[in-house]
Amino acid sequence: MGGKASLILILGFSFLMAYAILNLSTAGTRSVENMSAYTAMTASHNLALAGANVGLAKLYRDTTWGSSGSSTVSQSFAGPAFIGSFSATASLVSQGKLLRSVSAYPAGGTIYRDTVEVVLNSNANNSFSLFAWMTNLENGVFWITGDSVWGRVHSNDNLTVSGSPVFMQKVTTSKGFIPPLGKSQVIGGKTYTNKAVFMNPPQPETGVARVDFPTDMSGIAAAAAAANGRKYTTDIWVTLDARGPAAGDGKAYVRKTQTGPVIDSVNLADPNFNGVIMGTGVVNVQGTLDGRLTIASYSTPTATGNNLVIRGDILYQHDPRYGPSTDMLGLVANNDVIVADNITGATNRTIQGSIFARTGSFVAENYSSRPINGELRVLGSIVQNSRGAVGTFNGSANLQSGFYKRYKYDDRLSDPNVRPPSYPGFIRKTYAISQWWESYHIMSFN
Repeated sequence: MGGKASLILILGFSFLMAYAILNLSTAGTRSVENMSAYTAMTASHNLALAGANVGLAKLYRDTTWGSSGSSTVSQSFAGPAFIGSFSATASLVSQGKLLRSVSAYPAGGTIYRDTVEVVLNSNANNSFSLFAWMTNLENGVFWITGDSVWGRVHSNDNLTVSGSPVFMQKVTTSKGFIPPLGKSQVIGGKTYTNKAVFMNPPQPETGVARVDFPTDMSGIAAAAAAANGRKYTTDIWVTLDARGPAAGDGKAYVRKTQTGPVIDSVNLADPNFNGVIMGTGVVNVQGTLDGRLTIASYSTPTATGNNLVIRGDILYQHDPRYGPSTDMLGLVANNDVIVADNITGATNRTIQGSIFARTGSFVAENYSSRPINGELRVLGSIVQNSRGAVGTFNGSANLQSGFYKRYKYDDRLSDPNVRPPSYPGFIRKTYAISQWWESYHIMSFN
């Protein structure tokens, strides 16, 4: 019995070992198969991503690609290092363009496919009020010690700096800085040093794409000429009156002269008013706003006398820095937006609103001969074609005449959908990626 028992025991152990070895072999085979499948899925997904990036590169080289019907770029890989293919197709959709990349990766008798879809937006009309400060030409006007600006800053030109002005948010230029950052440079026989301070982010960006100004202000002109707008074919004086404590119930009184009779009283709460007042000559503005309004000076794109003159403080009844506010003002000129030289002594000037000078400048009248007026405090946005001066300074970057600049951005304007009525905008020249979607294989482990 001992011999038979031993034999049975040996046979039993042999069977168990054989079964265990079979399971280990099967598990090993499955592991290899799972790894092979995972590798194939990863390769397929990477091929689709590669196709999307090839398509994007082609689209950015030629933005007309895919504008007529659909256009496709394909590539195949036949080894030995890599196999598979991708096909990327661009076509027009309502949002702009759709780029779809589809891959094919053969492995073990199965063809794995992945898809990447990218939606690119070229149709967004972006308000110039997205910028706290923007210029097309800087004209060599300096940012100096004591100047500060909150909000996004962009120039299509070089930013010129003397001393240590402070930029609180992102700064971009299509060119660069004069002098270069942290350097000194002799300009006009004087040595200037760029010690500009950048807070968030701590470094500016140079060489970025230009933001072009519109060739006219037809949008505002059409709104003013409409039945629910206001257009005056003369010089006008606009006085803003906040009236009662309720939000949005302010008025704008219009005169032909500073002390003349009121020729129009515009109720800003009137649902039949579209929010645009425009004069074809010089437009003078002051007062406190309660509501939404754009005031413009515009006649033709080539006019030279379409200036908007700020005659006194321009305030919001409800300051958005200290609580909810629906007050929003656009101050728009085909030529210059001018801070009048009518301040007595060192009195600050406050302007709350978005300023846009299409062909001209935002400038202080008699900036080089007026006395030191303290601070020019702007809450909103300043966009001008050619940078204007608001004061002068000496070689030590100390103010000699006019104003120190205290420009703070109205953060409500950072929303692309928030702007004063009919405020000018710009079209993106390049396509911006608005959506990105990738398919994924779900791994099923054996």
